[in-house]
Amino acid sequence: MITTTIIFVILALFLFILNRKKGKHWHGLKAGLRQLVVALPVILLALFLAGLLEVLIPEEFIKRWLAQEAGFTGIILGTFGGMIMAFGPYASYPVIATIYGSGAGLGTTLALVAGWTLLGLSRVPFESSFFGFRFSLLRMAVHLPLCIFTGVVGHFIELLFL
Repeated sequence: MITTTIIFVILALFLFILNRKKGKHWHGLKAGLRQLVVALPVILLALFLAGLLEVLIPEEFIKRWLAQEAGFTGIILGTFGGMIMAFGPYASYPVIATIYGSGAGLGTTLALVAGWTLLGLSRVPFESSFFGFRFSLLRMAVHLPLCIFTGVVGHFIELLFL
């Protein structure tokens, strides 16, 4: 986490200096502050949600159904769990990180992220209104094996290297 913070600080300083030469640095800082005011409550609530979820999910459930030992069952559960997760990234990533930190396997966690990214059911109403329901079904049929494959690859990486 500290490495990411350092990279963002360096990037922010670089962009600030670059924008200062153009005389737009104050506009950028104001825009960033507006985004912070909108996003901060959501991020804080998502972190509280993740903490409460960590306490709520029984350790036995994680070990039996989501840990590395769960194998393919965990990958399937991760894929479908991601599919039904209807949060945006500010809430999803802390929740997924909590599940991973509680002992979920790498394959399960990767399948969860892939399922959330590629199969999210919360997008189907919008997508099908623009592209048609057939398109949504075809997209999901193509992405489902990709999510499972992602989880299987992650599972084998964890078995072989971690």
